[in-house]
Amino acid sequence: MHCKLLKVRKMKIHTVGGYEKVGANMTAVEVDGKIVILDMGADIERVVDHGQNVEEMKTIETIETGIVPDDSKIKERREDVEAIVIGHGHQDHCRGIPKLANAYDCPIITAPYTADIIERFIENDRENVKNEIKRLEPGSEFQISDNFHLELVPITHSIPHACMIVLRTTDGNVAYSLDFKLDENPTLGDPIDYDKLNDLGDVGIDAYIADCTRADQSGETDSELDAKKELIDILSSAKHHHDGIIVTMFSSHIARLRNVIEANNWERDIVLLGRSLKEYTADAERNDLIDLSRIKVGSYRDEVESILKDISRNKSDYLLVTTGNQGEPNAMLSRIADQQYPFQVSPRDLVIFSSVTIPTPVNELNREYLKNRLKQEGANLKLDVHSHGHAKSEGHKKMINLLDPNCIVPAHGGGEKLSSLANLAREEGVDEVKVSKNGGEIRIN
Repeated sequence: MHCKLLKVRKMKIHTVGGYEKVGANMTAVEVDGKIVILDMGADIERVVDHGQNVEEMKTIETIETGIVPDDSKIKERREDVEAIVIGHGHQDHCRGIPKLANAYDCPIITAPYTADIIERFIENDRENVKNEIKRLEPGSEFQISDNFHLELVPITHSIPHACMIVLRTTDGNVAYSLDFKLDENPTLGDPIDYDKLNDLGDVGIDAYIADCTRADQSGETDSELDAKKELIDILSSAKHHHDGIIVTMFSSHIARLRNVIEANNWERDIVLLGRSLKEYTADAERNDLIDLSRIKVGSYRDEVESILKDISRNKSDYLLVTTGNQGEPNAMLSRIADQQYPFQVSPRDLVIFSSVTIPTPVNELNREYLKNRLKQEGANLKLDVHSHGHAKSEGHKKMINLLDPNCIVPAHGGGEKLSSLANLAREEGVDEVKVSKNGGEIRIN
């Protein structure tokens, strides 16, 4: 009689942050006592609440106030951490680095655009972060250590150089897809590579840590090309019916900004207003992702006042792109609505929200207040001119069937969102689904 010897897996997944609400994402994968950290984000609601003061706060303050995840359990074993890998440059995935990364004597590995964003966050912060930042092109592989082999798999999302993190380890393979959608027609970067995802499934994925931000919504996520077509239609009509045109959008959505520029077709002079727009677009230009040579950018108060004073004399010559699409009280669009600048919104003006509300109570309240203020001034509003960066239920089904994972760990959402993805995964026949909380630990068998 022959006995088959089965290897006892020792992989653990530490669910540090992002497992009880949207934001502050941080996960650690442990194999044979060694650890790789995936993402090191911040809670954007709390970042907005504290404004630029976050950069002046001490690490312990940001942990106590919930701005960044509580990584104390991982920090107790800091000598075992071999790398920090970041999937993309959104703040809920990398803004925690200036506060947390210096505790770990290891490199930060990520794609080039994301690396520039991280370096900017570190430079603006009071903490002294010395980690080496290693740039890997999307699609590249890297041997982190004997236990971990890394691949950055290009994925479609709402920011350039977004990657699915794949770890091939001595105890199995992990895919980490925070965040993704399956876009066959992106307007920046390559379409989703189904063959590559299918190949990963053929190799074998033991644990799939999945973005569930919009898993509770039915259907497919629209392509970025759909958002571009809508912008072209709106701007083509608006030039005949409106004086001032303002577009507000996520500062990091470089593909969307390029779409606005192309839809405008240089019929109006484009002006970008807001600190984060200035910073993200500068990072993008360094990476040859956008050309700003014909575009004016303003962020400092005196500079913005001067620009808006000139624009207010002849609004129909300009298209403004501003920060503040979530209704953040100190962002540019809220300041314009509150008449803090020499530019008054009027009934002849159009405000296009090329975004949707991030599904949190604070954002929903802030944005509703901003919409009401703009309406009081008589502005015409076009809402939700957008395509999400996150997969809905049908996208998740496709991804699950492509990767064919043994176990799914839902992440990036509160209890209802985690449960939605868990139920969907079970319907698709996944053997094991493990729902966790912040500070939890999952063993992969």
